[in-house]
Amino acid sequence: MKLSHTLLTWAYWGVAAASMTVSAASNNVSEERHATNAPITVTIDAFQFQPDKIRIKRGQSVIFINKDEVPHTVTPGKNAHFVPSGIIKGGEQHEVLFESAGVQDYSCDFHPSMRGRVIVK
Repeated sequence: MKLSHTLLTWAYWGVAAASMTVSAASNNVSEERHATNAPITVTIDAFQFQPDKIRIKRGQSVIFINKDEVPHTVTPGKNAHFVPSGIIKGGEQHEVLFESAGVQDYSCDFHPSMRGRVIVK
């Protein structure tokens, strides 16, 4: 009887340890998936989008941060399918969600030489 109780105790702790390992592994997978869909940051600085060309997944968003003192916009080009940012004042930011695959160009309404491209897979 004593041996049987000892075996049951070891079996119990073995199953508990295994389930904690599986639980920890599944949490890591979901965190990695979430991290790969995390927003990408594009900085607006010195009248440039930096970086000016990025690749993202469909359903991912881009956060545009204006570090200039003057306002800018993120306005879709003819091939783009996202909602324009409106005015982004200096020190502010705006998040754009990209739901359509393809090459999506954008520019600033106030400074047309400022251009960027998002390639959505």
